[in-house]
This record gives sequence, C-alpha cells and structure tokens, in this order.
Amino acid sequence: MAADRTSSSNSRAASTRDVLDVLANGIAKTAARQTKPEPQPRAAEVPAEPSRELLTEKMLADRWVCSVARLQRWRTVGEGPSYLKIVGKVLYRLKDIEAYEETSLVRKVF
Repeated sequence: MAADRTSSSNSRAASTRDVLDVLANGIAKTAARQTKPEPQPRAAEVPAEPSRELLTEKMLADRWVCSVARLQRWRTVGEGPSYLKIVGKVLYRLKDIEAYEETSLVRKVF
C-alpha cells in the first residue's frame, strides 16, 4: 500500500512538472512571437511658453508692464525700440526689444 502511495505521489509530481514545463514553453513561445517595441527617442523638452520672434504691441506692453498707448506715443516721437509695420500691423522683433532693454539698463555707480 505504501508503494502505491509513493508511486502515486511520484506520478503526480511528474505530472505537475510536465504541466509546468508545458506552461513555461508556451510562455517562452508567446514572448518570442511578440515584437519588442523599439525605444522611442526622447522628445526635446518644450518650454513653458514658445519663443516668439515677433511681438505685437499688446505683447510688448504686457512684457514691459506699460500701456499700448505709451508704445504708440513713443513711435510717434521716434523713441523706443525699432519696429516693423507689415500690412498695417506694428510688430517688434525680439532681438530689437532685447537690444533696447540692454541699452536701457541702468548701472548704479557708488
């Protein structure tokens, strides 16, 4: 009787190993069939606000915390940064604005 139990438990263990082998082989075959995704190149970090080469009167007024009327008055008397007038619209180039800001920088001397 003890021999029957031993052979029965051995056959169960062998049967369990067979099932596990079949499952492992099935998993390996499935994994081999699946295409691995190619690593995607990382996208360049996007700045919080896109850089603009041309600014409108309103954008420049917001940048300098002043009124649009002040910018219009400056243009009338020939003050302020250089500007473009395209199809009746006044636009300021960013490089001209930055150059004007640089020349307007006040350095205190003690």
